[in-house]
Order: sequence, then structure tokens, then C-alpha cells
Amino acid sequence: MRTLFLFIGEPHQIFHALPIAAEMAAAGEEVEVAVASGNHLRMVEQVALAYPGFAPRITMLGQRGVARWLRDWGLFRNPRLPMLFGALPFLRGFDAIVVPERTTTAIRHFLPRRTRLIFTPHGAGDRAIMLDPRDRHFHFVLVAGEKSEQRLLGAGTIRPGHYAVNGYVKLDLMPRLQAARAPLFANGRPTVLYAPHFRRDLSSWDRFGRDLIAWFAAQDRYNLVVAPHVRLFAEASDAERAAIERLAVPGKILIDLGSDRLFDMSYTSGADIYIGDVSSQVYEFLATPRPCLFLNAHRVPWQGDPDYLFWTLGDVVDDLADLPAALDAAPAHHERYADAQRERLAESIGGDPAGAARRGAEAISAFLAKDALQDKSGG
Repeated sequence: MRTLFLFIGEPHQIFHALPIAAEMAAAGEEVEVAVASGNHLRMVEQVALAYPGFAPRITMLGQRGVARWLRDWGLFRNPRLPMLFGALPFLRGFDAIVVPERTTTAIRHFLPRRTRLIFTPHGAGDRAIMLDPRDRHFHFVLVAGEKSEQRLLGAGTIRPGHYAVNGYVKLDLMPRLQAARAPLFANGRPTVLYAPHFRRDLSSWDRFGRDLIAWFAAQDRYNLVVAPHVRLFAEASDAERAAIERLAVPGKILIDLGSDRLFDMSYTSGADIYIGDVSSQVYEFLATPRPCLFLNAHRVPWQGDPDYLFWTLGDVVDDLADLPAALDAAPAHHERYADAQRERLAESIGGDPAGAARRGAEAISAFLAKDALQDKSGG
């Protein structure tokens, strides 16, 4: 049985799914990989380093035909649909296609009846974006934790027998990559990570971002890493990006708008305090419970809203003038939130992430074996 791990979305999604492919290959399954760009290949190489002996066949999609033409002419920044339809002759050769995005469901009717579409998530946040009706089109879904399981079952986007709870694959991978990393700064000061969301109607960046950086530049108690979601500045001009990057201060403020370190947990593992808004990146930070602060830039009445459950894991700041005091109090206040952080993390990613990739691999293999047996028996 041939299984393809297909990556046509952002390159960072590879960290959430490719370790499962490595575990399947180690168990003797026939696994291949297809990617949309050279940027994806760098991420594939990192995962391969973490899993010695994992050397799958890799196919680069969209290198000719309509998808290549659209990309070269700049008509679409990321022509996922043309790429998928252009790759149909290749994709139709697989018995199962595993993806960490949902656009692939658009080609489901063009695949052979035997081909199973399998979804593995690339986040485990609280926002309702996780409740996507397209999930109903997958034959099998991996779910990070109990919280997601209950919400997806309630929404009817997964169904018993066609999903498995396996944990958070990226957090399973990262300890393999972190051992040799140097500290983010060499001055001994606490390091604060600011990770704004990309959607302007939800993000704290427009209201607070520049002023937050200015405050950190004027003090000498903290280091700051500004590491927004990569999509926040994806449409910005070179001049706009350069203007933000010039706000960096060597040895004190690091600003990263697009490097691979945004994806590999260099910052979430290396910081001491987290400042965010609605990004699910907070759960990666909380792999080791630490102080968190949340910026309510849009005056949201968030109490009791399940989309803002993670705002119960640290103090919430409505006005940037309150940030200095909140930062100074964060280590002492952490005791109030530490138990809740561990509980929410367990709900979101299934507790200890160790073994998440292996559990995902075993669940997919078991589903495909059972499914093939039912097909043979006419069930």
C-alpha cells in the first residue's frame, strides 16, 4: 500500500506531519513525500536529521504546466488548486494521501475510489477555526487532544471509527532538534517572546506592536524576540518589512519576520515569558509551563468564550501602559496559572507529547489495514 505525505501549504506544516511518515517508514510501510517548493525541502531535511535512516522518495510539484505558469507570472502567490489538479496523474497512484491542510479535499472526486484522504492538524489552539466543515471529507483524521476531540465530535466534523487522538506531533519532534541550540541571548536577562497573530481583526500588532518594541528598547531588564506568525507580513513590501526589522537592537531585541526559526520552536523553547493574542503558538510555549501574558487589543469580552480559553492561563492586558507592571508580576503570578496550564496542555495535545508521531503512524496504518479488509469483504 502506497502512502503519500503531501505538503502544499506553508513549509512549517511539515513539522506537524512528516515525523508520522518517518515512523511509518520505520515500521516498514511504503511512504513517499511530495512538496510544493524548495523552502519545503529545508524542513524535510531537518526532520530527516532527527530520524536517522529516513530517506523517502521526494517529488517536487508545480514545476511545469499550468501551476508553474501561474506562479511565474505572479497571478497567484500560492496556486494550490492549479498545483493539485496538475499533479492528479501522480496523486492517483497512491492508496492514501496524508495532508496537514484542507485544500486537498477539493480534488477528492478526481481521485480513485480506493484513495483515502487523511488529515493531521498543524495546530491545537482554541479558536473556532479548528471547526472546518471540510474535515467531513476526510476518510480519517488525527486529533491532537481531548479538547479538540470533543469540539470536533460536537460539530460533526469527525465521527467514531474515523479518527484517532495521538498528541501533538511537533512537540514530539522538537526535543530531537533542540539539544544543540545555544541561548537566544548571552546576557542573562529574561527573554520575552512576542508572537502576534496574522489576522488583523484578531492580532495585537497594529494597535500595540511598534509601541511594545519601543518600550523594550528603552529598558534594560528584558530581552525581546518579536516572532509573528509568518503570514502577518507575507503581503508586506520589502520596504515595510525593512522598516520593522530596523527596530531590532543587537543583544536586546531580535525581530524575525520570515526565517525557519519561526517554525522550529527556537523561540518558544528559548524564551522565559510569552506575550501573545490568539495564536495557538502559546501551546507550543507551554510544553514547559512558564509565565504568559495576553494582549486584548480589540477589547474582546473574552471571559467564558471557548475561543479564548488560553487567556485563562495568564494575566490579560487591555492597555499597553499596564504591560510593564504585568511583566514584572508575571513570574510571581505564574503560580496561579501553572496547574491550569498543565491541564489545558493535556486537553489540547494529549498530555506528554512523546510518542505522538508513532501513535499517529500506528493509527493511520491500522485504519488503512482495516479499511482495505472491509473493501475486500464488501463491507
